[in-house]
Amino acid sequence: MRFSQILCAYCHDEYDNLAILRGHMIADHSNSDLKNVFYRAKDNLVKIDITGLKCKLCDLDMDDVDMLMSHLSREHNKPVRFNARFGILPYKEINDQWLCVYCQKVFKEFIHLNRHILCHFMNYSCEKCGTTFVSDHALKDHHRQVKCFRSAYKARNGRALKPRTNAEIILQCSTACPFRTWKSNFNCVFCRVQTNNPSNLRVHVATQHENYDVQTAFYKKLGKEFLKVDITDLQCKLCFMPINNFDTLTYHLKTDHQQPINSDAQIGLLPFRLNDGSIWKCTICPNEFKDFVSLKKHTSEHFQNYVCDTCGEGFITESAMIAHTKIPHENKYNCSRCIATFSTLQERNIHVKTQHTSTPYMCVYCKDKPRFANWELRKKHLMEVHNYKTGADKYECAACQKTFKTRSGKYNHMARTHRMKKDSELNYPCHSCPKAFTTQLFLDKHVAKKHFDM
Repeated sequence: MRFSQILCAYCHDEYDNLAILRGHMIADHSNSDLKNVFYRAKDNLVKIDITGLKCKLCDLDMDDVDMLMSHLSREHNKPVRFNARFGILPYKEINDQWLCVYCQKVFKEFIHLNRHILCHFMNYSCEKCGTTFVSDHALKDHHRQVKCFRSAYKARNGRALKPRTNAEIILQCSTACPFRTWKSNFNCVFCRVQTNNPSNLRVHVATQHENYDVQTAFYKKLGKEFLKVDITDLQCKLCFMPINNFDTLTYHLKTDHQQPINSDAQIGLLPFRLNDGSIWKCTICPNEFKDFVSLKKHTSEHFQNYVCDTCGEGFITESAMIAHTKIPHENKYNCSRCIATFSTLQERNIHVKTQHTSTPYMCVYCKDKPRFANWELRKKHLMEVHNYKTGADKYECAACQKTFKTRSGKYNHMARTHRMKKDSELNYPCHSCPKAFTTQLFLDKHVAKKHFDM
């Protein structure tokens, strides 16, 4: 089993579900040599299906691998080594859903369980950066690639693996469309073309930059951050095979086209499925968002491998975290409900939970931003302190009792009519009459209303 594919470990044929695979194994591989299963596994764990698990020696039903191994040792005197790993990743299918046998979480799709189950087997960690791995083989690869312990590693093929090698291979061999954003627009990374319609951007890149140099996609301001790519209508450029997600694409390129993709290294790309710009759905999990900004922030959270020890903020790359740690943390985080500031996210979260859970309503007009337990208390405060009135005209002038729909309307009326403001602050005089105004906007409105015929 690989990513969203279900493959036979002996003949590598693909099947739609485990039930068909189990029938194939019984019919075609009941007496096959088990060494073939471990031929490509190296030091990695072998994926096995334990749906309907039984002991072959006595036909007794088993719930999981641990129960099976205990049974084999106790009842059949098999030499089981309980102080070593069993070397397998167990998968279980129940009612067309996938069950993690270790924490009992249920997943609708195989690929989600495939990502999750590895967290129960991260037994090897790098002493320098703390990154964890499933196997010692993967840890050694990490040491070679990121040079944690060796200052000068010379690759066998004559060149060391660059941090962006995986990303460059994917851009070269697939229709993943690189882009960057500015406000509400999607920008071409190769020229100055920008649009708010992702479909137009894909057409532009496909027609104007069809054979682009992948190196130029990593524009200067990107730094060491991940490049954003649109994977709508994702295809392999080498065989034109349609592909649903990045996991399937990397496996396809590595196994079917022998591309040198490193499975233990970062992909170096942030995948988005922009479609026509009307739906903002995460490509990694089922979450959906109201706009692209929210989706971008969420997608980055799937790739936060570095965490600041001081404030707990996560980052995609180590260089981004190092840059963050150089900034002082004192009073960096503000409470959105009052004027309090904090040095860490944890302190702010504790403050919000203890101080604001019972007072959700805030007055936005007072400097100290007082809060109230319910709307009626805030409404009473607005009426007593800020002359708030119910109905269409809510704000009353204290001098002439004239009412206004907005607080700013009352404020400017008092400044213009009653001179309850220094004349020096009325910086926008009307050239047709003696009146003056606090802003250009109010002056323009006055001219349009009173002097439109001039």
